[in-house]
Amino acid sequence: MDFKTLDIFCEVIDNYGDIGVVYRIAKEFKKSFNDSLEIRVILNRLDEFIAINKNCEKKEIQNINGITYITKDFLIKNICTFETSDVIIEAFGCNIPNEYMEIAKEKSKLLINLEYLSAEDWIEDFHLQESPLGLKGLKKYFYMPGFTKKSGGLIVDSLFLKTKETVLQNKGKYLKKYLENFEIDFSDKLIGTVFSYEKNFTPLLESLKKLDKEVILLIMGEKSQQSFVEIFKNISVENFGKTYKYGKIYMKFMDFLNQEEYEEIINAVDFNFVRGEDSFVRALLTGKPFIWHAYLQDELVHMDKVEGFIERQTEYLRENHDIKVIEKQNKLLRDYNFRKENTLEIGLEEYDEFFKNFKELQSMYFDYSEFLISECNLINKIKKFIVKY
Repeated sequence: MDFKTLDIFCEVIDNYGDIGVVYRIAKEFKKSFNDSLEIRVILNRLDEFIAINKNCEKKEIQNINGITYITKDFLIKNICTFETSDVIIEAFGCNIPNEYMEIAKEKSKLLINLEYLSAEDWIEDFHLQESPLGLKGLKKYFYMPGFTKKSGGLIVDSLFLKTKETVLQNKGKYLKKYLENFEIDFSDKLIGTVFSYEKNFTPLLESLKKLDKEVILLIMGEKSQQSFVEIFKNISVENFGKTYKYGKIYMKFMDFLNQEEYEEIINAVDFNFVRGEDSFVRALLTGKPFIWHAYLQDELVHMDKVEGFIERQTEYLRENHDIKVIEKQNKLLRDYNFRKENTLEIGLEEYDEFFKNFKELQSMYFDYSEFLISECNLINKIKKFIVKY
């Protein structure tokens, strides 16, 4: 299908993951099609987008790097002046305004229901299945992101891959950029990021104390930082402003990073603790050891997602890597995520094996990232589907 216009709808609730994914998709489509494709992103609110994109302002309509960003309220108020697009992406089951859909039924060609990332088996059966609208013109299809060739894949955008390559070639430069106050040699330090929901990290600090090297933890996000503040009430730490020292462990509380800055830093460090969906995928694509904190859901539904990912990574990794190391990493992922509520109670997880098997984990996740980049590229897959439609 020859398409000239693309509208992406996103409903931001209370986090940066949804807009983060939509922002990446919009940028990559723009890079691929340049001026031949007009792209609009319709958002219900701007606060989270302003936080991750320094060019965004509190405006109802604005153009950023060739992409038009519009608030949903502005769209509804001015619907009589808008033409709907050839292709519509409905991100994560958001509600597209009825005023828009009434026009789209007659004018638009393809509606893609982009679902949340999932590693569960059943998504392959639903991927690219039609969702009947009962219309002659506009057709709607499910698009199911996942970790296999038969799924919709992961967002592997060329901008991220370029950043990854640049950072790896200039690692010292980027570490100095984000650790400007550390007058130390980074080459013999273990450096990691921590971005989580509420979590008691006392067991992590105890494991790190056993290592024969100094450690730097870059603590990101209010929930992660507050979790460490609570720990500091019970242990003796040296306070250097936004940096704390506990034995040979340095903990730096980071200011909020935009999307591009976050991509730089997670590629520069040795390991990443991440949360949600967007940072989870970024951690995977770095090819570095990581631990994922899944978004908490009622009745332990989030554990189904964790188990699904464990199954997918084990299927791929077991052919070329030590199954005992894989199983220990899987146990850590389960224990780290098992909770009925987000609390600061000490969980089941133990981190000793993560650092004991660190070199093998480096090899494992490098291989896994190469597979995901080459065989599970959502951007390429979704563009191919639209063009062939």
